[in-house]
Amino acid sequence: MADTTTQTYITREPDWMEAYRRALIEDVKGVTGKAPAQLPEYQVAGLSGQQERASQLASQGIGAYQPFLQQASGMMGRGAEMIAGGAQAYDPNAVTAYMNPYQEAVTQKALQEMNRQAAIQQQGVAAGASKAGAFGGSRFGIQQAELGRNLADVQSARIMQDYAQNYSQAQQAAMNAFQNQQARMQSAGQGLATVGQGIAGLGQQTSALGQGDVSFLYNMGANMQGQQQKLLDAQRMNQAMMNAEPYQRLSYYADILNKTPSGQMGMTATTQPTPSPFSQIAGLGIAGLGAYNMGKTAGLWGGAS
Repeated sequence: MADTTTQTYITREPDWMEAYRRALIEDVKGVTGKAPAQLPEYQVAGLSGQQERASQLASQGIGAYQPFLQQASGMMGRGAEMIAGGAQAYDPNAVTAYMNPYQEAVTQKALQEMNRQAAIQQQGVAAGASKAGAFGGSRFGIQQAELGRNLADVQSARIMQDYAQNYSQAQQAAMNAFQNQQARMQSAGQGLATVGQGIAGLGQQTSALGQGDVSFLYNMGANMQGQQQKLLDAQRMNQAMMNAEPYQRLSYYADILNKTPSGQMGMTATTQPTPSPFSQIAGLGIAGLGAYNMGKTAGLWGGAS
């Protein structure tokens, strides 16, 4: 049976390096053995004063344009009514309001003058008939009748002429007044409609300007809120860095130790089994046999040929 030999090789760092490593391990145990550091919870910055004010203004501004629209709608409605009224047809009966009230007096004055002139003519005819001795005769009667008929015709013609002239003038005046009135109504209606549109535009512009102010105020507040959020995040990050600082120090120390060159020393230990008595005797016999053979070869022993 073959013998077995065991060799053990142990590599060790210098004592001073092992001392540093043991100290590092103790420090790590000390740091990690403590209760975990409390890290502040994440915080969200609340709405700034400007944002809250903007929200209030936005709520108050909802429907602010409604009064403008109502006023504009009313004015545009009245304008439409006036425009429609300005498109009505002419009423011939309106001419009576424009008849000259003095026309009848003028006509009566003319008729009176005609009667006076006729009376003078009749007196002349009567005087002529009296001189001729024919007063009261048929010829005198015919002349009187002719004068009366002529007077009636002339007076009737004058009456019709005056009335026709008065009516014509009244009708023209009524037409002019109607057309002027229609033009004024349409112009006023269009003016009201234009003003109504302007008021509606003003309401829209007012609403847009208000929304612009609210948006600007809110954005300004959002910037302040963002700045406050950055401060909260920075405070939490600073706390986290403070909590991590001991571990960073230990990591830095361990990195330095790992990069520090140091000598190593080795130690070899050999272990052999203790020989048994039989193996010793056998060893001696083998050794003796070897010596005998060597002597025989050299011619030291007798019997060699």
